Amino acid sequence: MADRYIYFISANHERSSIAEGWASRLYIPGTVFKSAGWTDARKNPFTLQAMQEISIDIASITPYRISESDLRNADVIVLIQDPEIDEEISIHPSFSDKVINWNIVNPAKRATDPFTKWAMFQEICDEIALKIRELEKDLSASAV
Repeated sequence: MADRYIYFISANHERSSIAEGWASRLYIPGTVFKSAGWTDARKNPFTLQAMQEISIDIASITPYRISESDLRNADVIVLIQDPEIDEEISIHPSFSDKVINWNIVNPAKRATDPFTKWAMFQEICDEIALKIRELEKDLSASAV
């Protein structure tokens, strides 16, 4: 079976790296999960800490900005956006049949104090875990 590429894209790679971390726990033969940033690529310490809290190490995931080539090679593109705050991720219409939208808040932009920001990162970590479970069911069903 040829590899299937699933890309998780968020504005700056924080939420997408959480998604890649959760997806790394799945066993779906022939599927490669990758994450990237849309406008830039960086890591927030809260992203790493929230995932370490549940024993998923995402420190080795290198942040990078998605390329046109990546989008072309993707089988599924998961856009992780906070529609009220994030700059819209505008994917070329030729890729629209590959796109899944996840509306997930952006804690880095929503909270100003560190305690609230930390709590929000923990919440989105859980929310993304649930979304990954749904995606797993869809991918497994389409592989049959």
